[in-house]
Amino acid sequence: MKKILLAGILSALTAASAGCSDTGKGNKAADEISNGSPVENAQPEDSISEDLKVRERSIETDGKFVFDDDNILTDGEYDNLNSYTAWFAKAFKMNAAVALTEDLGDLSPDEYAQKIYDDNFKGDGILFLINNDTNEDYFYRTGYPAEYITDDRVDMLFPIISPMLAMEEYVTAAERVLEEAELAMPEYISDRSHTLDKDTVTECNELLKDASGENTLNLYYVLGTGSETIEKFAKNRFNSFFEKDSDTALLVVNGENGESYLVASGSLSFMTEKKFELEKDIKSCYKKSKGLDVKKATETFIKYARGEG
Repeated sequence: MKKILLAGILSALTAASAGCSDTGKGNKAADEISNGSPVENAQPEDSISEDLKVRERSIETDGKFVFDDDNILTDGEYDNLNSYTAWFAKAFKMNAAVALTEDLGDLSPDEYAQKIYDDNFKGDGILFLINNDTNEDYFYRTGYPAEYITDDRVDMLFPIISPMLAMEEYVTAAERVLEEAELAMPEYISDRSHTLDKDTVTECNELLKDASGENTLNLYYVLGTGSETIEKFAKNRFNSFFEKDSDTALLVVNGENGESYLVASGSLSFMTEKKFELEKDIKSCYKKSKGLDVKKATETFIKYARGEG
């Protein structure tokens, strides 16, 4: 009988530098959801009420995002799931992984999932564990993903993936978990400061999503950039998340002082012509006594992307 465990790791640290806010994590809380027969608990209606945007959800990668030491998946299944998980990680600018095992050893499911994650990643992310040892599958979340992929959302997901797992349709189940995460997570704004309230992030994400169209606008919010200049920090993040000539604009904004840096390519390259003006206007959204008005900064970013700056 399959059961699923879910874990949310809410970041308890507010760091003054992005070196901390990029990689910090807080305390773990886990709850076990015990279910009856997966088939009896299956719901006729899928929990996805929104339509997922039609797009290519795979990329070429040499990275390892699926951990299958027991060779549960075929080579083709592994490659497809690894490519999809790599795409998710890049699109949502966070760590993402799937692990499958036939033997937990001396570890509990939550300990096993956290060990796989900590051995391979740092900072915000998710890992879905398919556990064929004790049949208690586990959804591990650390950092800001736990604020959006809620326990209630996972509760709704279980009746859908449980029959898939019982039928050993592991790739389908794992992809369904990533689809749910895709619906829950903000894609166009990344709060690496862990200080913005969820309503603000959601509102700004929708503004950026609506303005993006065929292009992609991304706002990356931090508190400090560690030992890197904001220019180097922004360029490194752009190279990590986006293809060189993609139609993309990434604006890194430092909430400590209102400084920002724009990196744009493809059809949005024109924005660099007014890069200085944009960054000056973003700076005006910052007040020492109140900090950065993130919504105003987002609207300013969009204005320049529309050629209205």
